Amino acid sequence: MATSLVAMELLPVVVSIFASVISPRALPAAVGVAGTFWLLRWIAHGRLTIRTPADWAIILLAATLPVTLWVTPASETTQPQVYRLLTGILLYYAVVNWGVSFDRLRLLAMATIFAGFGLAVMAPVTVAWSHNRYAFLPSSAYSHFPSLLSEPLNPNVMAGALVVVLPVVLALLLFNWHSFSRLGRTTTGVTAFLTLGMLILTQSRGALTGLGVAVLVMAGLRWRHGWFLAPAIAVIAGVVVAIFGVGPVLDLLLKNDALGGIDVRLEAWSRALYLIEDFPFTGAGMGAFQPVTNLLYPFFLKVGGLPHAHNLFLQIAADLGIPGLIAWLATLVVVIVAAWQTYAYGRARGNTWIAGVGAGLVCSQLALAVHGLTDAPLWGPDRPAVIVWGLWGLGVAGWNVCRRRERQTQLEVEA
Repeated sequence: MATSLVAMELLPVVVSIFASVISPRALPAAVGVAGTFWLLRWIAHGRLTIRTPADWAIILLAATLPVTLWVTPASETTQPQVYRLLTGILLYYAVVNWGVSFDRLRLLAMATIFAGFGLAVMAPVTVAWSHNRYAFLPSSAYSHFPSLLSEPLNPNVMAGALVVVLPVVLALLLFNWHSFSRLGRTTTGVTAFLTLGMLILTQSRGALTGLGVAVLVMAGLRWRHGWFLAPAIAVIAGVVVAIFGVGPVLDLLLKNDALGGIDVRLEAWSRALYLIEDFPFTGAGMGAFQPVTNLLYPFFLKVGGLPHAHNLFLQIAADLGIPGLIAWLATLVVVIVAAWQTYAYGRARGNTWIAGVGAGLVCSQLALAVHGLTDAPLWGPDRPAVIVWGLWGLGVAGWNVCRRRERQTQLEVEA
């Protein structure tokens, strides 16, 4: 019975986590459902989980959670964020333990396309749309988007979710254009179009910059001469900076109607550095950035302070301390390396699906990192934060399957 239940692990875990995204009250139940399958896997297979190269980093990250609950001055804010991070870790392992074959990897890739479509469809009614900043977008475009959530998502949060999924969808489309059926090509193309459209409507310049970097790298991975785009874009960027100056260009990229220009971001980053300097090993606690900075390092340009540091890496260190940041970065690096090796395996063997998954995940994480320089996407209270962990699980699962197949091939050759 345990073996049969473990074989169906992914579906109930995803459903329970999706319920926790809709309603934070379901977070403890989602952790309980996902944790139950660890016990069932122990009964069925004698192990808690398949081993992955990111295990030690994730163990260190998980070890910071009791500490953050202990040090936080805002436990009512910290607890749900801890649960949300736990659901992400459990989703990662659910994907890794389920995705043990090329057929299942293909299904996971298709599920990523479906997730992109779902995000694009849900965005109009789940986001608190801000005023239009782009001249080419009519303001009336936002008047038709009623919010169905009592606490709608910030546009930058939705942008963070869209920009990590879109590169995977684009890579699957570009790498498999000729092998896709007409239905598959149409479905993936429509998903990419809708996802890109919603990303533009969020007006998140950090996410759009991250997407630009991702597309540039993807062109180099897909086409032999695609890397020639990099010098051309560098020249164009240099000309723009030379004409308008560094300050105006940075202000254009970083200015936000609610936040202000680069001066406020610099103040937020300085407050995060002060906090990290004072609490290097423990952080201030997840979700405690605003009350702690208001008490110890008040803002001058932003009365009342800010809820986060507007930099993903500084925010993680401010929440969990430098050990937490090291653990998170180590996991990110492992995933990027695993995705790259998956891409190299698929490219070397002419498997466009595997190559597309690997390339898409590499570009996805680059987009996350670039966006993270000016915001803190998919971290802490952000409901779609589990998407990152699902993609991380896909990347490591792909690496595990490719490595296992390569070992089998070597044994067959030796035999």
